[in-house]
Amino acid sequence: MNPVLLALATLPAAQVAPQDSAATARVELSLLDAARTALENDLSLKLEENNAEVSQYTYEGSWGSFDPVFRANAGYADVENRNNNPFFTIDSINSQTLEIGSGLNLPLLTGGAVDLSFLQSNTDSNFALFQRSVSDRVALSFNQPLLRAGGSAYATSTQRENELRLRRQLERVRQARQDLIQRVAQSYWDLVTALEQARVADETLALGREQLAQNQRRLNAGVGTEVEVLQAETNVAQRVEQKLAREVSVKAAADKLKGLMYPGTNAATWEREFVPVTQLPEVDPQSVPSWNAAFSVALAERSELRQQMFQIDEAEEQLLRASSLRRSQLDFTFETSSFAIERNEGDALESAFGWDYPTYRAGLSFSAPIGNRSALFAEKSARAGVRNARLIYDQLESQVVEEVRTAVRNTLYSIEAVRAAASSTELARRQLAAEQARYREGLSTNFQVLQFQQQLAETLYSQTLAHANLAKALIALRRSQGILDPERFGL
Repeated sequence: MNPVLLALATLPAAQVAPQDSAATARVELSLLDAARTALENDLSLKLEENNAEVSQYTYEGSWGSFDPVFRANAGYADVENRNNNPFFTIDSINSQTLEIGSGLNLPLLTGGAVDLSFLQSNTDSNFALFQRSVSDRVALSFNQPLLRAGGSAYATSTQRENELRLRRQLERVRQARQDLIQRVAQSYWDLVTALEQARVADETLALGREQLAQNQRRLNAGVGTEVEVLQAETNVAQRVEQKLAREVSVKAAADKLKGLMYPGTNAATWEREFVPVTQLPEVDPQSVPSWNAAFSVALAERSELRQQMFQIDEAEEQLLRASSLRRSQLDFTFETSSFAIERNEGDALESAFGWDYPTYRAGLSFSAPIGNRSALFAEKSARAGVRNARLIYDQLESQVVEEVRTAVRNTLYSIEAVRAAASSTELARRQLAAEQARYREGLSTNFQVLQFQQQLAETLYSQTLAHANLAKALIALRRSQGILDPERFGL
């Protein structure tokens, strides 16, 4: 297992100081703890997660278009008409009618619908043979589009598109988490580097002060010169200046990491002093994958590519609907009903639901828009949208290849740079020790010793920087492959 991943997975959790503790509380912090804290608190990530929740509700709600719909209605009519028929002795015809109806409509995944309805009419009249009559009608109908807007592919297209949008948003969340982990890792290694640089500044300052003390003793013994003392004092002053600059860099790096971990203005968190416990990695070049192998992983794992694949699928769903709307309208309908009229409600219900006098109807309805330019150009636009989505995917794929190749190359370079920097540091130490020995024997000058001290300082700075660059390169390599997921780090 890669040393960085092993360190992330095995280091203990940070000992977080209580919020009401005094300022400058020291906190041991691993890279894993820093990433976990940032993932819990980052506001941009929370926004993406909230958007995913919105997409989830939108997707689930879209299936509501297939929920059954119940309906009910009631009405009353009181009608009075003049009697113009001389065969009836009444002057006017009066009737009172009460209608009660209900129904249930069930949309189908095929794009059709089943409808069940019931209507009861109670009429009282002074004109009818029977002054009271009850009529009941029960009907069951089925409608199914056969061409335009027909079939389950069209009927559920909007739901599939909402599902694709949800999956795309979940990938955005995953991408945001990976980006945040990368930023946290970079800031963490920047802090480690700044602390190492500060330690190097202390070491070189101690060397400078040792040289100053030695020159002062030589001057006091009469074998040195004042110029040598002044040179050593100038060197110490420069080292102090560098030390102050390194300390400022430590505070700046710590604040940058705190900004990612603790967004807000809480003074207790901003005053914490971090003590990184994750060590800079040492990696064998043999553990770095080839760019071909890394790219194969990226093809399957990169969130950007997954998002664009979902975008292509969305465009194809839109094309499916646009193509369907270009077709002619051909609907199949079937209805069966039962009607009964009796003197009371019980007999009417029994006759109607007993299907004593049924009626059956079946038919086809056809319509064809002439020209249909709106649908024609909508389909052309949808096809162009599919092509556009695929071109964007090809473009992203090319960018991913470049990123993966760059990441692999930078990782291999960083490994070699760490080795070279370590060798340079060892040689610089040996050169300085040899020159100091020659100086004590009077075979060298103070200026030459100070030059070798400066060379050692530069190689020490280069070594810590190379180590940090290697750590960042490893993170960037995994990000380029799309495998910098929190779950890979046990988060």
